[in-house]
Amino acid sequence: MFNFIRKLFKALNSSGKSWQLSGAIVLAMFAGFLPINSLILLSILFLALVFNVNFGLFILFTAIFSGVGYLFDPMFESLGYSVLTNDALKGLFTSLYNSALFRWSSFNYTLVTGSIIVSTLLAVPMLLVLNRVITLYKDQIGAKLNEWKFTRWMKLFNEEAQTNSLFRWWGAGVFGGLVAGIAVIFIFIFDPLARVAIEKSLAYSLQTQVNIKDFSSSFSDLRVKISGIQIADKNKLTHNLVQVGDVEFDLGFSALMEKKAMIEMLNVNALAFNEKRTIVAKAYDNSNIPKIEAPKVKSADKKPESKETNPFALPNVDDILAKEELKSVTEAQKLKTDIEKTKEKWAKISDEVKSKNEVDEIKADAKKLQKSLQGGDITKIVSVKGDIEKLKVKISSLKDKYTSLEKDFKADQKRLKKQIYSLKNLPQQDIDRLKKKYSLNAGGGANLIGTLMSDEIGEYMKMGLKYYDMLAPYISSDSKKEEAQDVPPPRGQGRWIKYANLSKIPNLVVKESKINVKLKNDMLDINVKDLSSNQKLYKKPMKVHADAKGVEYKQIVADVVDDRRSDKANTSFDVKVTGFKTATIDMQTLSMNDIVTNATLKGAVEDANVKAKSIVNVTKVKLQMPSQKLVNDLLSDISKFNVDISVDGKLEQPDITVVSDLDKQLSQGMSKMLTKATRSFEKDLKAGILAKAGGSSKGLSSDLGDVGSLLNSKQDALGDIDTSFSSSSGGGLGLPIKLF
Repeated sequence: MFNFIRKLFKALNSSGKSWQLSGAIVLAMFAGFLPINSLILLSILFLALVFNVNFGLFILFTAIFSGVGYLFDPMFESLGYSVLTNDALKGLFTSLYNSALFRWSSFNYTLVTGSIIVSTLLAVPMLLVLNRVITLYKDQIGAKLNEWKFTRWMKLFNEEAQTNSLFRWWGAGVFGGLVAGIAVIFIFIFDPLARVAIEKSLAYSLQTQVNIKDFSSSFSDLRVKISGIQIADKNKLTHNLVQVGDVEFDLGFSALMEKKAMIEMLNVNALAFNEKRTIVAKAYDNSNIPKIEAPKVKSADKKPESKETNPFALPNVDDILAKEELKSVTEAQKLKTDIEKTKEKWAKISDEVKSKNEVDEIKADAKKLQKSLQGGDITKIVSVKGDIEKLKVKISSLKDKYTSLEKDFKADQKRLKKQIYSLKNLPQQDIDRLKKKYSLNAGGGANLIGTLMSDEIGEYMKMGLKYYDMLAPYISSDSKKEEAQDVPPPRGQGRWIKYANLSKIPNLVVKESKINVKLKNDMLDINVKDLSSNQKLYKKPMKVHADAKGVEYKQIVADVVDDRRSDKANTSFDVKVTGFKTATIDMQTLSMNDIVTNATLKGAVEDANVKAKSIVNVTKVKLQMPSQKLVNDLLSDISKFNVDISVDGKLEQPDITVVSDLDKQLSQGMSKMLTKATRSFEKDLKAGILAKAGGSSKGLSSDLGDVGSLLNSKQDALGDIDTSFSSSSGGGLGLPIKLF
């Protein structure tokens, strides 16, 4: 602290001009407020060296303003975000974004822009105020302090003469030497810094632990090699989601000057998935490691009955009813909701009718009028004529109201009775639909293989679509406007705002890439051409060719074309599989052994929708059913069959349909056995549907309460009101007054 005060006094009491001190403080404000990773700092340092300001004071106040700037970072960030996302300035910022010089300045980082705006606004007022304050200090306070022996003993005054010229040209040389020295040091420490930076950025993006063994670069030919990449599976920390032996690529210099990556050739070797880690990864958020879910083991169904009672096991009725949506159940649930709402409506109306007592009020008014007419005075009769007319209108209006309510009440009752009656036909419709879908008969009406295999095939299909969904964001076009995050970042951090890319070079282009993938005992070679971050700008779709050879198959060849040049992204694929061998597929009621298949898969993914068709030719197979000797004798004659698979629907949850000609082959040899099994199956199916539908419709009733009788009683009460009024006095003749 003492040294700090001493240096400050020495600077203030130096023989330099006031502008040399105030200028140093203002430049220090710019440097201190800016983030340390901004290249604009080099410009500020250059100005501090070239202009003849007090450099020691500049360094001192840069440290001070860095602390102050950290406190006000949220304000700088918010201001920068508001300015950079202002629609009126979008054209200007887009032009600057497409300038190599300004892109390297990081102007589109909210913290940089906000701090520069604040520093610029404060610069001139601060320069003027500091000039005045320093001048007053030197003239009035400094001169007196210089007379004190104590201050002279403390050496708080710098007696050395200083030049007062505006520039010091040797500062440019110092800056050049400083930059050269930093560049040399940076070259030596770039590799470890880059390795750590890539680890941190990937970990932040993927929310999981990322490890890189080595990073090496060559500045002469701009070549980079990254080795030992491991990306942990955040749901299974004992394994890597992805790991890569090494990645090697070269960068184009001209594109790099525009802060873009143009790669002529990218080589990726030993890419592997789901490999076990030597050291268990740590959870990214430092919370407890997620529990690794044990693989789900299907509970064994009851063993099939004897061959005499059930020679062929069809799909379990309970499983079918669990996954199929029954119209009888859904409609019953809708009707229950409708009945409850209707009951609530009429209960509310009933409470309103009871609480208002409008009939009793009319009766009371009629009695009042009758009493007022007693005495036979003709003037009194004339005076109440208006009240009699009002009572007449009130009674008529109330009758119309009760009649309308009664009509609506009967209409609701009739509607609910009709809907309850219509539910009786829905269970039979469900029975007919599911019987047609699942029953196996001689006509081949069912889809046995689809029922037994759809879950297992579906898992493979969905796994492939899952990886596509993971990769899609990284191959999507950046021509689409990226929505800036509205959530403010933590203190000391900003947000990058992106603008339209108007140059002819996308932010990322990989003209050709060769990738070697290791999948257990299989090797996969992938060739990718024309990978770019903006296909509309690059005007070429990405093409992928994959060729795999392995122990369990002869060859798998895949061609993928990812076209994002239009507004709708379209990814088409064509896959051919030859000689795929599978030892056993166990589907509970049916097992397949020694399987050899050839398959093709063609389709496309458009935006979030997938549509594909696969034809699987099983050229060799042994079929067997447990404890079914008669059936197995027939199955032994079947050695091949075909399976057609269709995928259609949303990418996250597509509909997968499996159809096979195995049904027909089975039905030809087992017509009698199948008929008996089908009848039993259909009987169980009917009983299950009726039980499920009956449970859903239980308690349904069109009874809406006593609203009808209440309305009738109110109308009867209105009819009983005496609407004939007469006037009489003593034993004289009364004059009747008839309302209706």
